[in-house]
Amino acid sequence: MSSVYQRLAEFLDTFPQRFPVNTDSGIELKVLEYIFTPEEAEMAMTLQMMPETGRQVAERIGAEPEQVEKQLYDMSRKGQIMRMGPPGGYMYMAMPFFVGIYEFQLKRLDRKFSELMEDFKPILMASTWLKGKTREIRTVPVNQTVDKQSEVMSYEIAEEAIKGADNITLSDCICRKERGLVDKACGYPVETCISFGMGAAFYAENGLGRPVSKEEALDALKKGVEAGLVLQLGSSKNPAGLCMCCGCCCAILEEYKKLDKPALEANSNFFARISEELCTACGTCVDRCHMAAISLDDIAVVNLDRCIGCGACAVSCPTEAIAMCRKNKEEEFVPQNDMMEAMMAMYQERR
Repeated sequence: MSSVYQRLAEFLDTFPQRFPVNTDSGIELKVLEYIFTPEEAEMAMTLQMMPETGRQVAERIGAEPEQVEKQLYDMSRKGQIMRMGPPGGYMYMAMPFFVGIYEFQLKRLDRKFSELMEDFKPILMASTWLKGKTREIRTVPVNQTVDKQSEVMSYEIAEEAIKGADNITLSDCICRKERGLVDKACGYPVETCISFGMGAAFYAENGLGRPVSKEEALDALKKGVEAGLVLQLGSSKNPAGLCMCCGCCCAILEEYKKLDKPALEANSNFFARISEELCTACGTCVDRCHMAAISLDDIAVVNLDRCIGCGACAVSCPTEAIAMCRKNKEEEFVPQNDMMEAMMAMYQERR
C-alpha cells in the first residue's frame, strides 16, 4: 500500500477533529485507499482549511490552472473535498474525515465500503470523539417535552434552527444507509438528515439530498420525533445541520452507550424526570430510550448517569408522566457562537 495514504492520514490528523493514525490493523489506510486514488490523495494534501480558487491552488503548487480546477471539481463531486461558491467562481478547501468526508460518501456507499466502516468506526470514535468536551454535534431535547418551569435557549430548539436557515437540504442518514448495506437495517426512517446554508448547497449540487422548504423540513422533524429519534444539532449556536439519530446505527450514540455515564459525555443540558403520580409503569419509555437509561420497578426509574436528555421517552408517554428538566448551571454545556469558534475549541481540547 502506498505511503501516500499514511501521509494523508497524518494530514487529516492535523484537523481539529483528528484522525486515527498508525493503528494495529492499518484499517484507516484501507478506508482512505477506498475513497481516494493516490493522485487524489496527493491533491487533497495540497489544500488548506480555508477556501481558495483553483487558480490560487495551481499557483501555489506550480501546476496548470485548468487541470487543477478540473481535478478539484471532480474531487468535490466525489465528496473528497469541499466546494463552495457559484459556477465559474468555485472555491475549494480540505475537509476533516468525520464530520465531513465520510458523510459526503453517501452516494458512493456500497457493501464493501460499509463493511470497512463497520470495523473502522469504533476505532475512529474512540480516537477522536471522546477527546475534549466540544463535539461536532450536541443533543437537544424535543421541545414540547420540556418542563414548563425549565428555560430553553433558542440554540437548543431544533425548530428554531430550521426556521432561521437560508438553504435547507434533506438527505438520507448515512449511518442507517450503511447498516442496511450490511444486512443490519433498523425500522427507523432513513431520510432524516437536514443541512443548512453552505452545506445544504453542497449536498443539493452533489445530489446527496434534495432542497426542501422550511415547512417540509419541519414535517421531516415531526416524523423523526414521532419515530423516537434523538435530535442532534451542529456544535455551535448557529448549526450547520440537524441529525436525527438512533442508538442502533449512529456511531456517536453507540459510543455513548458503551460508557457507564453517557450523561457526562453528551453535550446536553437536560434530563428526564418521571412523575410518580402519573406513571403507570407501562414500559413504553424503556423501549424508546436509546441509552438504556430507564428501568421498571413500581414505576419507571431514570438512571441520570445514562440519560442524555433527548426526550424520546417523553414524546410517547401515554400519561404524560415524563418531562425534560434543565440541569444545574454548573453542569450545562454552552456551545460556541459559530463553527470557527467550535473548531478552535476542538483543536485545543483534542490536543
